[in-house]
Amino acid sequence: MSPFRTILFASDFSERSREAFRVACALAAEATTRVYVLHVVEPAHLHEEPLGFGDSGVIHPQTEERVVEPDSVKEKLCACHVPNRPIDLVQLVREGEASDVILRVAEELGADLIALGTHGRTGLQRLLAGSVAEAVLRKAKCPVLALRSAELGARVTQDIRGILHATDHSEECRGALLVARGLARDLGVRLVILHVTLPAETLPGVLPYVVDLRQEHAALEALRAQVEGPDLKAPVEVMLRRGNVDIEIRTAARQAECDLIVMGTHGRTGLRRLLMGSVAEAVLRGADCPVLAVRGPTPHHASAAHRPVALAL
Repeated sequence: MSPFRTILFASDFSERSREAFRVACALAAEATTRVYVLHVVEPAHLHEEPLGFGDSGVIHPQTEERVVEPDSVKEKLCACHVPNRPIDLVQLVREGEASDVILRVAEELGADLIALGTHGRTGLQRLLAGSVAEAVLRKAKCPVLALRSAELGARVTQDIRGILHATDHSEECRGALLVARGLARDLGVRLVILHVTLPAETLPGVLPYVVDLRQEHAALEALRAQVEGPDLKAPVEVMLRRGNVDIEIRTAARQAECDLIVMGTHGRTGLRRLLMGSVAEAVLRGADCPVLAVRGPTPHHASAAHRPVALAL
């Protein structure tokens, strides 16, 4: 049984979008999950060149109305996204700015998961609109599954062999761990828990960051003991690495043969958060496998019977 009962999948008809759809379907249960396939028709934009060097250009919508035929778009959605097994699919067509519409529809549906491909846009429109996936990731109230690139599709398969959970031992990451464990249980795959410590180098004039590796190993073993159980197909594995966090997460996923990365967002706070930026977004930009980001410590939709308690394609 999948922990996700309502999945909102956002399609832009790109190859990346098709790959993200396959992964979303892999996380869906035939009897209990409904997948909403959404396409957002965005307003056309005109870009006015800057008046002088260093000035920003002006972006404004075109004034002429665009004719949208929802039925024809739905037919295209049906033809473009065909599951390999019986799954309850509903096609939706909306108009507006993509990230805003995706977030609003997710709220309306009470979605457990938002799934989408990244960098589906190209050219000027991509530069003006920014990354829709990252905008959704920053604001979504439910887990977000994002798939970066189909060109790296050797590891993008419909079967997930292993799940890597990256933790910094924060409460946000504990929620993501419970999602990762639930998926490992339901899919019958390996669960690998990774912690990356900061490198010894730090900012000039600041004392080096001292790491007690024995303490770090002990913390990982304690985490393993908390989530280990007979309902898992394989023993939980742990990994400890040191270096640049997002690079080590991506490298560990490849080396451990994990086809899905599950991590919490906003695990860092204060100065470390400002210095390192968003780790989840950094991992997403460079990952060659799907990234599932869980925002916050507890999901608004979790229930004790079928889903991970206390929680993020």
